[in-house]
Amino acid sequence: MTEAENFLTLFGGARGWDRNPQTYKIQDDAVHIADSNDHWEWWYFDFSFDNGYKAVATFHYRNMMIVPHIPTTQLFVYPPNGKPMAEMWALKPGQQHYAARDRCDVRMGDFSAVDQGDAYHVHMQMKRLGLDVTIRNTVPPWKAGTGVLWSEPSSAQETGWIVAIPRGIANGVLTIGEQVLNVRGAAYHDHNYGTGPMEKPFKAWYWGRLFDEQFTIIYGWVMPRVPGLPVVSPFMLARGSEIVLSTDLIHLIVTEIHDDKKFGFSLPMGMQILADVDNVNVDCRLKTERVVEALELPRGGKYFHYYRFLATYDADVNLDGTRHRASGETFHEAMYLD
Repeated sequence: MTEAENFLTLFGGARGWDRNPQTYKIQDDAVHIADSNDHWEWWYFDFSFDNGYKAVATFHYRNMMIVPHIPTTQLFVYPPNGKPMAEMWALKPGQQHYAARDRCDVRMGDFSAVDQGDAYHVHMQMKRLGLDVTIRNTVPPWKAGTGVLWSEPSSAQETGWIVAIPRGIANGVLTIGEQVLNVRGAAYHDHNYGTGPMEKPFKAWYWGRLFDEQFTIIYGWVMPRVPGLPVVSPFMLARGSEIVLSTDLIHLIVTEIHDDKKFGFSLPMGMQILADVDNVNVDCRLKTERVVEALELPRGGKYFHYYRFLATYDADVNLDGTRHRASGETFHEAMYLD
């Protein structure tokens, strides 16, 4: 493989697409890495509940942002009115640390994320914040082609990304201090892993997922460290419960930027995502309403910088000659591997 082809592994060395993807397997959401400090892996879940609360829970089997890559979990809660809340937990000696190789079954201390066959169960109870929910898919599991974003055969290193729950319905309990809230709402879950440092091939990424009444859109825009090499750009469009397009043939244009004075990055406050593949045309515009997280994450002798945004979006979708509109509110994110 050439260096450029290392960044085109989703569809076998060239840009590609599927109108009815069937590549996902249940073991894709199992643990991929060896028990090594050179490898990293996480399972990510986010929720938009009907009561206005939003939450993000992450299980880091080996935390890419910490050297050495120790096991950690994070839980963020965003009230409809009020400041975001967050807690983090790190594995202590003697506590449980397990992930299955045939399916998603992750157990870290008393926390767990388990694929039970017909649903996922996620349990995470910090000191003040807690989440205990069951999630059922409304859109089938998905990965773009192989799910491998980058691969270097000469070093046996690769980076992968799969989406086990592109869209689901969550039911359960959200705990905030002494307050226990029964919650129901939309859910999303993806899974990332790598067998070498992600900052080696990549310098940054943008990611987002959009839930309209009719449509679900998921996109990634993963930028190479060396200028001129291909951007990795997985994209999914579903209508109702059917995935109608899986591709890496998209364009992402930053239409508005804001200079972050705290860390010095130019943030994507406005974006346009364009896809035009096999009778599917998408023109999606995002406008950031506010930055909800700006984190400096230690990485050895340097730092990664992570931003989470709350945005509105409008999209025009032309599917096999029929035009549709989509709009709503969503999270999106940016990560700088500097």
